[in-house]
Amino acid sequence: MALKLRLKPCERVVINGCVVQNENRRYTLTVSNFAQIIRGSDIMQEDEADTPVRRAYFLIQNMLLDPRAAQEQGGTVAGMMAKLYTAFLRPDMQDRIMQAMRNVSERDYYKALACLRPVMAYEDGLLHRSTAPSVPEARVEG
Repeated sequence: MALKLRLKPCERVVINGCVVQNENRRYTLTVSNFAQIIRGSDIMQEDEADTPVRRAYFLIQNMLLDPRAAQEQGGTVAGMMAKLYTAFLRPDMQDRIMQAMRNVSERDYYKALACLRPVMAYEDGLLHRSTAPSVPEARVEG
């Protein structure tokens, strides 16, 4: 099934490591086969990777953007994800982390990133970040 990307004016998208930028009008691009794709607005900058979940997200993003990074960082990401899984007590967060791990193993990095976004929002709520969406507090079990 083809993927239709509707690009806004001047929007950037990375497809298999190649940065593509739209001109000054809306445009629809159709991708007919599997490709590693991420919109420019979804790309995290390195200085934003300042928490455990954000660091994992950033490394997976690098794997999506650069095939060499995928080969070099696979073991590191697996270790980080295992630690995240044990650190979060909420089953729904653990499920998302586990699904992200499955997606990484299948080299579907965009889906892995999508799985981690709610975990990132939850972590931001725990850290009381002012930019975080409203997320319920975690209950410490023990």
